[in-house]
Amino acid sequence: MSLLNSIDRDHVLTAMETWDAAGGANYMLVRGGVSTHVLLHRGREYDAAAIAGIAHGLATGRTLTPADIPGGSAGASKALTRLGFQIRDDSPPTERVPGTRARTPRTPSSARAASTRATSTPRSSRVAASDKPVTLCPRCFIALPATGVCDTCD
Repeated sequence: MSLLNSIDRDHVLTAMETWDAAGGANYMLVRGGVSTHVLLHRGREYDAAAIAGIAHGLATGRTLTPADIPGGSAGASKALTRLGFQIRDDSPPTERVPGTRARTPRTPSSARAASTRATSTPRSSRVAASDKPVTLCPRCFIALPATGVCDTCD
């Protein structure tokens, strides 16, 4: 039995309200929108694993981090799809979860031009400051300030 079998649709809807009230949109901005499984609801985007973890906390009293969810983001997507939510799967094609839809690919001509440039001119791989890992609050999944103490939870 999966940990996420304890959540229902109401838990997920409440988790999204909690997420919005706590400024969860900032979480997606801090992470750069890199979540591979995105929950779509009423024109908004949510990190599927984070919402599933919060919903589990509402159902059982124990909030799960995305790392605690069996199957990670894919496992969260399956549970949320089972509850009737729409999930956009942005993972590479070999890792796609059945029942989710992929983001529409960009124009093939621009993709070819980009791949031609990449092969003709080698570029150094540098990591931008915004790509560095961010420490997240294990309870509400919002980026922690430099003090390491969550402003929302503590």
